[in-house]
Amino acid sequence: MFVARNDFPLWILINFYDLYRKQPQIMENMLKLVSFILLLSTFNCASSKQEASSQDATTAKTETAVINAKEMIDKGFSKGTITSSKSQDCPYILNVEQYKDNLDPVNLGEFFKGDIPDQVWVKFASLRMPSRCDTARPVNILEISKRTAE
Repeated sequence: MFVARNDFPLWILINFYDLYRKQPQIMENMLKLVSFILLLSTFNCASSKQEASSQDATTAKTETAVINAKEMIDKGFSKGTITSSKSQDCPYILNVEQYKDNLDPVNLGEFFKGDIPDQVWVKFASLRMPSRCDTARPVNILEISKRTAE
């Protein structure tokens, strides 16, 4: 039986039904084979993508950290570490690797609303104002971003 219509999906269904009526064993085997191939190709694609992405992620992280550090230094950022202070006057102390003294970031709350990271990249400018605490000199943060551990 051959149906020549413009309804292509209907035509396929009718021809498969006709084949199934005449030779059901062949149709069942073909259906099992197509299902198995489809299932196998789905699992193969998913696992290879996952393995490739996990390998790429670890390589990318280490490369990004090295490139990121060089780029940030070239842009004028300094490596800094923020610690909480026991003094009420200056809640946080910023230690920059380039300098030996402690810094009091006056406007740190403008950049971070929640948790304040421990390690940062920072650009700052010294302030000509009286110090809020005895252990650090006041600075104004110009730019700051979170730094990943290297």
